[in-house]
Amino acid sequence: MFRLANRGSLLYLLILMPGINALRAQIIQYPSPIDTAIKNAADTTMKGKAIPSTLTFALDMRTRSEMRHGYKSLPTADTGAAFNISQRTRFNIDFKSKKIDVFLSLQDARVWGQQDPRGGQSGTGSAVTSTTYPVYLFEVYAEPKFTDKLSIRIGRQRVMYDNQRLFAENDWRLAGNSHDAIRLIYNNKTNFTTELLAAYNQSGENVFTTKYSPGVPNYKSLVVHYLNWKVTNKFILTTINSADGYQSAEPGKYATTYERFTSGGRLEYSTENWYATAAAYYQYGKDSSGKKLGAFYVQPEVKYSNGPVTIRLGMEYLSGADSSTHPSKDKNFVPLYGVAHRFMGNLDYFASFPGDVNGAGLINPYLFVWYNKNKIGIRIESHLFYSQSRFVYKGNPVNKYLGFENDLRFNYKPNKFTDVETGFCWAAVTNSMTVIKKGGDTNAFPYFAYISLKLTPTLGKITF
Repeated sequence: MFRLANRGSLLYLLILMPGINALRAQIIQYPSPIDTAIKNAADTTMKGKAIPSTLTFALDMRTRSEMRHGYKSLPTADTGAAFNISQRTRFNIDFKSKKIDVFLSLQDARVWGQQDPRGGQSGTGSAVTSTTYPVYLFEVYAEPKFTDKLSIRIGRQRVMYDNQRLFAENDWRLAGNSHDAIRLIYNNKTNFTTELLAAYNQSGENVFTTKYSPGVPNYKSLVVHYLNWKVTNKFILTTINSADGYQSAEPGKYATTYERFTSGGRLEYSTENWYATAAAYYQYGKDSSGKKLGAFYVQPEVKYSNGPVTIRLGMEYLSGADSSTHPSKDKNFVPLYGVAHRFMGNLDYFASFPGDVNGAGLINPYLFVWYNKNKIGIRIESHLFYSQSRFVYKGNPVNKYLGFENDLRFNYKPNKFTDVETGFCWAAVTNSMTVIKKGGDTNAFPYFAYISLKLTPTLGKITF
């Protein structure tokens, strides 16, 4: 029986041998998918990874104390310094996914003591009836994505283009700045971005007419086209073309909207240590009063960087009008909705155009020296101010030289979400400055000092 069993086993193996050989041939010819050393071409094709959705909660809180003796307005011999502490708090919720992004920022901005904390928002306490900037949604928008390169952003949003000279978030201001708008965005994720933004403001849900009665002067309509193109590794081209419309201030002409157009751009060139740029814009159409407009802005700049040290030398040139000629056109260039604080001195003497220059325009040569290393940042920024056009006061033209300003700033960042900043700014002004600014005393020493603490921690992040 043993021999018979052995013979049966041998017969069984002989029957299976062709199948075993065929299987061996298959294994040798077609390796296992887990064998990364030998793969067929089909096996090396990588499938696109699913983009995870994220939900982030963050805090943006800034507390700033200021000593003002000539901030925005020139002091006189009998003016005393002002001191205040302000605080701005934003609670941000940011949702990102493959198909849609949603962002929400709830903001509270106030000066300490401006509102009685016992009265709440209703102001039932003994202080003011309400805060200047009550708790509200600073930003809230949804951004559906048609593709990974094309999307549309709808809602209240910050608008920041180029170096923020024409459109900025105005972060220095207590409340900042945002727009209710719709924005079509295309970004090829390599070297080209273009956007088309549109906004239309109204006082409420009118039944008839389009009369717009805002509490402060504001545009009724806004259209902006933005383009940024990295032409080569050294050249970048940026263009901005906008049209903002202001409703006529005359009661019987509220249906008339005066359109102001701004067209221009910037060309940038950079090498390892050097950077050069030139920006130019022209404004035309009509100003908010209906007067024909013809104004321009030019900004050349060179920058040298070597390790922690950066030196910037440049100039801003904003056109104005000769007050003795009474031109038929408005020649005052207005930097739209941009930031002046970082360009024209931290004392903010020229933050609002054309009122702050009395319609005379401005020339602002500047020299910045920055030092940044590890957790320390030091900035020394100097400005010279000249009126661009001739200004006549009591029948006599005033000297175009207005004065000098120097700003010192120190930053310490102990970690990635904490920034301690302190600054001291001062100026030496001329009689021409007091004429242009409609007040002040050249013998009074204008200065401004501040210290701020900014905290931007991420409170939580969920990935799913």
